[in-house]
Amino acid sequence: MNDPTDRILEVAQRAGRAAARLCQAVLAEAPASPDAMAKLGEGPVTVADYGSQALILKAVAEAFPDHAVIAEEGSAHLREHTGDASTEQIIRLVSRELGQKVDFDQICAWIDHKGAAEAEFTWAIDPIDGTKGFLRREQYAVAIGILRHGQPHAGVLACPSLDGGMQFSAARGRGTTAVPLAKGPPQRVHVTSFSDPAKVRVLGSVEAAHGDPKVVKAVIDDLKLTGGMVRIDSMVKYAVVARGEAEVYLRPRNKPDYRENIWDHAAGVIVTEEAGGRVSDLDGRPLDFSRGKRLEDNRGVLATNGVVHAAILESLRRVEALRA
Repeated sequence: MNDPTDRILEVAQRAGRAAARLCQAVLAEAPASPDAMAKLGEGPVTVADYGSQALILKAVAEAFPDHAVIAEEGSAHLREHTGDASTEQIIRLVSRELGQKVDFDQICAWIDHKGAAEAEFTWAIDPIDGTKGFLRREQYAVAIGILRHGQPHAGVLACPSLDGGMQFSAARGRGTTAVPLAKGPPQRVHVTSFSDPAKVRVLGSVEAAHGDPKVVKAVIDDLKLTGGMVRIDSMVKYAVVARGEAEVYLRPRNKPDYRENIWDHAAGVIVTEEAGGRVSDLDGRPLDFSRGKRLEDNRGVLATNGVVHAAILESLRRVEALRA
């Protein structure tokens, strides 16, 4: 059997660009204020989340009907909360991207596509990672991760707000590339080799619930890391580490029993690792994507350039011991 990785990347890259264009189109039609933007229900989910997932899973269903899918959204919430205006918008924008007229039921069917019950490959989809960042018109990512036998094999991160729009692609053993969403030559990216505390830059989450800022600050102080600390929404943080603009992305959670969703990390992990970085949980264990929708056996996430990984883990142990 021929290795399908080239075809997987081609489909994921094309779907990522289409989904990113739809998301930007929703922003272009939206009010300037995040509070005024049309959300579906009480959560931050918008038409863009559903339109993005529909485009991605239509492409997956047609190219790889025998692959499995785990995705964040489902159409039941859309059907319950959509109104005439949002229904018209999602039909119009999805139709425009596909170059053909589609109806609401077709869109819902693509959103709900699950593929095979068991398969060698599983697509882990977050149609907008960082919806609150999207609502603020800041950083967000269209995240398409592909697992092979339960472990990251390939991934695409479309980051429409990063440097005018960038897309990062990776596959196991092939490295990581970055290309402008508006098209251009792909460039290989690689993590830094910095270990000097004065140069080590740290990334954290904008939302405090997504990465306990007290723990992040305590590690920075413990190791005397003075390269700077920036909070960024979404899996864009993985891309920033991958292309050498930060050395550490630390994601401890406020609730010790919280377990991460796989779609929040599958694409980012392969992008960082193939750029030469390392990703583990806060105990130094590899992330195990084989346990269903969540990383059931992992506590938090740490992504680094690899060089500083052991030092960050040791610092975490000291910090957590003092907080116990």
